[in-house]
Amino acid sequence: MAIIPLYLPRDRLALESHFAALGIEDLRNRFCGSIGPEIVSQYIDQLSVSGVPIYGIFNPGHTLVAVCQLGQSERDLEVGLTVLPTYRRQGLARALLSRSASYARARGLKALVIHCLADNTPMLSLARRIGMRVENSYGEVDGRLTLRAGTALDFWTEIAYDQEGIANSVMRSWQFVAQMTMGGVASTKGSGT
Repeated sequence: MAIIPLYLPRDRLALESHFAALGIEDLRNRFCGSIGPEIVSQYIDQLSVSGVPIYGIFNPGHTLVAVCQLGQSERDLEVGLTVLPTYRRQGLARALLSRSASYARARGLKALVIHCLADNTPMLSLARRIGMRVENSYGEVDGRLTLRAGTALDFWTEIAYDQEGIANSVMRSWQFVAQMTMGGVASTKGSGT
């Protein structure tokens, strides 16, 4: 499954569906507290004006199964991840973190950072596995992975990733339209008209 850049408002429904498919505890872990659908909607509105990319992984059925939202400060890139339960432990979150590190290095950023609840065991486990320094404070955790300095190769690799992501996004859109068109043709043939 390819990592694809998400574009708002085009991919808004996919994002809303992704967050709606997560359980209450998953949303609590992602947003560091209990939230409702209206807060998720406001969050997606904020993403559309931030200018920092959102990356996603779709399954063959066009369901958004993993999402990585980025927040950029002057020196660091904060990463927020969600993966649907049936797609966990398949390396999707790690692949999204790797993609995020490439994005950060190509822009001269110094570190990947996470912020999560202290009882968010899956995120903390992943953070430690990739070498993040983790600090616990009052029930919340900050993780930091210092990145090596970016090189010209990182810059060109990022351009290649962007082009591949755009191509995959276009292909996904074409496949979706083709399926909808074929579905429409099939239903028309079956209706006796």
